[in-house]
Amino acid sequence: MLLARRNAWFLSTAETYAHDVVFQRTLGELRARTAAVEALAEKLNRRFDAEVARSSTLTAAQRGDFAVAIAELKVVATEVGVEVANRIYEVTGASSASNAVGLDRYWRNVRTHTLHDPVDYKKIEVGAYFLHGELQPLSLYT
Repeated sequence: MLLARRNAWFLSTAETYAHDVVFQRTLGELRARTAAVEALAEKLNRRFDAEVARSSTLTAAQRGDFAVAIAELKVVATEVGVEVANRIYEVTGASSASNAVGLDRYWRNVRTHTLHDPVDYKKIEVGAYFLHGELQPLSLYT
């Protein structure tokens, strides 16, 4: 297991990765960012329930505003997901790239999901709404 793995980095005085301060700092940063995405997703899950409860009284403007909020989540979730999947290699060393470890699967899964709905278009959607109140057309990706 990674936490018990010895010799974090040759300049580190820590006995294991789990006690290496660079490893701890990086994992702390990535965990905090992940927690922020989780909090935003939970907020939007509650909002989704409220919007569904409105049923036929939900206006196109309200629906569009909610679509933009979901696009905001997509932007930060994509960026944090890719960052976590990439940066974990920085602190776990070259051997963590081995197929036997399996971390590559997480990176590949994150990238696959992010490529189905390009985040650049979500950023445009958020920006256009923020600046001009413009909504993008409804699609399977909104």
